[in-house]
Amino acid sequence: MASMTPDQLAVAMEAAAKASIDSHHNLNLGTFFVASATDTLLCGIMMVQLINYWTWSKEDRWFNKSIVIVTAISSFVATIFIIVLMFRLFVYNFGTYYPFAALNLLTYMSIIDIIPSVATQIFFAERAYKLNNRSMTLLIAISICLLASICGAVGFPPARGARNMATGEGQQKAVAFMYLWLCGSLGADLLITGSIMWSLLRSKTGWKETDDTITRLIAIMVETQLPPTLVVIFFFIVTFGVKDTYLDIFALWVQSKFYTCGLLASLNSRYSLRRTMRSETSSRGRTSRTAPVIHVLTETYVQRDAPSSLTSPTQSRATTLRPTFSHKVHRGIAKDPLDIDDDSIELEEKTPQTPTSHSGQESSSSSAHIDLIDEYSQKLDYIENESRTALTGDLTQGK
Repeated sequence: MASMTPDQLAVAMEAAAKASIDSHHNLNLGTFFVASATDTLLCGIMMVQLINYWTWSKEDRWFNKSIVIVTAISSFVATIFIIVLMFRLFVYNFGTYYPFAALNLLTYMSIIDIIPSVATQIFFAERAYKLNNRSMTLLIAISICLLASICGAVGFPPARGARNMATGEGQQKAVAFMYLWLCGSLGADLLITGSIMWSLLRSKTGWKETDDTITRLIAIMVETQLPPTLVVIFFFIVTFGVKDTYLDIFALWVQSKFYTCGLLASLNSRYSLRRTMRSETSSRGRTSRTAPVIHVLTETYVQRDAPSSLTSPTQSRATTLRPTFSHKVHRGIAKDPLDIDDDSIELEEKTPQTPTSHSGQESSSSSAHIDLIDEYSQKLDYIENESRTALTGDLTQGK
């Protein structure tokens, strides 16, 4: 090799790369197209999830928004980077095999991939930390795994570029960084997923509704965290177990999208879960579409003039302070505790007021005057007259 001219070395490397590709020709070349198509599909799904997130999560905390921004931007950069690589391999260098073995840009995909994966793991690590009573041991273990994966992903491209393709010198260093990257990422995923699921399982109380909610949360956790974990496991197996193929390209290219889509699915599931819980409780009769009706019997003293010549002072006082009773319907605030989006309230009166009746021998003019006073008293509804019941007083103050 040392005595070869540059042209002879290029021919030899082309022959070696061709032999490597042709050993599994369809599988190796097809992996690039399948990985590129899968990344494009997941990019479209990610865009739909982003639209839903920004539509319903305008008031979300800035920690979540920052994680979403970082993962989304890095995932878009990964898609653009993949398109550039596909043009380099299948357009500009079409018909040659050497770029598949010598293109160092392929290895720099690890730096782009580590950004959304670590950001997503930080998001779920915070949840695991809080669900496990703020366990510092768990937090330190996850942090060590994340630091190891970052060091491995950042150190792998330079180590791979410094490798001598002719002699294989420096190969072990590149492999060590690859182990550090994948083992750290896999360890963080397993710790986060396992700790969250364990804390949710411990939270079951025996009450059906509570246990059903926890079961749904566990299902969401599995749906959002299991796919990227499986991708890392697949990446680890094909990298060190099937070395003569390019199957690791698939995991390398789609890893960022699996983490980002899982993160957005977890955030968006909060609203679908609340809607599901609200509809189920409504169907069971736990919540109704209209507010509960409170019937309150109020007592009002109305002062009116009595004939002075026909009654005694005692009878005059009894006639002067004659209690009248009215039936008032108060409607409570119709607000679903599960609905965080619709804070509107509705106050309606659907039960008519009971008319006030009076007995006694009075003139027609006096009766009309008394009825007018009673009607006015009912309309005021104790705005000016103090109630004799605590329930009526509370409702009046709330009104």
